[in-house]
Amino acid sequence: MSLDIEYTFQRLDTLWQRDDLATLELKGDNYVLFSDLHLGNGGKADNFRENEETLELALKHYRDRGFKLILVGDIEELWQFGLEEVRSRYYPSIYRAIKEFGDSNVFRIFGNHDGDWNASPSDPTRAKPIQLGIASEALKMKDANGNVRILVCHGHQGDIEADRDTWISRPAVRFFRLIEPLFKIKNPRAIRSQVIRAYELIFYRWAKLRKVVIICGHSHRAIFASRPYLERCQERLAQAKADLRRGSADREQLKKKKQEIKDLKRKIHREKRLNREITSVEKGKLPLPIYFNTGCGIYEDGITGIELADDNIKLVKWQRDPNLVRRYETYVEANLSTILQQISQAPGQ
Repeated sequence: MSLDIEYTFQRLDTLWQRDDLATLELKGDNYVLFSDLHLGNGGKADNFRENEETLELALKHYRDRGFKLILVGDIEELWQFGLEEVRSRYYPSIYRAIKEFGDSNVFRIFGNHDGDWNASPSDPTRAKPIQLGIASEALKMKDANGNVRILVCHGHQGDIEADRDTWISRPAVRFFRLIEPLFKIKNPRAIRSQVIRAYELIFYRWAKLRKVVIICGHSHRAIFASRPYLERCQERLAQAKADLRRGSADREQLKKKKQEIKDLKRKIHREKRLNREITSVEKGKLPLPIYFNTGCGIYEDGITGIELADDNIKLVKWQRDPNLVRRYETYVEANLSTILQQISQAPGQ
């Protein structure tokens, strides 16, 4: 896939300037954001099916705690599957769980793979279906002081194959459905990001110029505060190696540290194998915390998402393995008001 930088900026500016987008209040409300579930028909080409129980568990957790749900695009894989086959497969589980939030607590943004929701038949996530315009291309969010500071969109804006030339790419993806099961037999865990490494850099530059926070999906790469999970793992590995060099008289502590290093190397190898490296958004300094990505719902070991709750923002992981004592993990979190203040005080570009 390729990005047209000028076209991307134009598309994002148009969204940011629109007055008709839903604008949500952060003060007093908690939200969870998921994207890129790519619900299929339950067959071998359905990349989501192994995470069905995991998402059900996560949705129940958030519903029981009064969260509102934001679906950040590509919830259904409508480039490969028909809506009716997706609906019939996941209505008893995923759609039912979403409906239990209540219509006023669910917000749907369309992506490139489920853009049909821009003008489509009734949405199975709604108790009271409406016929047209059930999803928007984006929404905005206000900070605790009532100022609009956050743009949420799927993130395909400006992606040539996903945004402008879908008349070519959509039939190609539907054809790939026929051979995907054979591809998985050869390499069953290779659900790679197909988005270019410079994708995050382009969205980061737009957000930096406009001094706003942008939350996306699309790339299948979980990003928090403009820094990827891979980069954080590499930092943790360097620290663990330094700790090991310093040594310890406690043999059990040394054993744990060696296991930590082994686990981090495995995670780093996996992230690279699945094309989750990105082009650095800043050279030689920490980036502004302005770009966030939910990740996706088709990881080989679970689902990632973003929480906005109690003036904090979190990147979280729901593990697929049902034998784990704790299925929920916070990867990283920060105070949202502090982030927004840091952005406001950053030098002009």
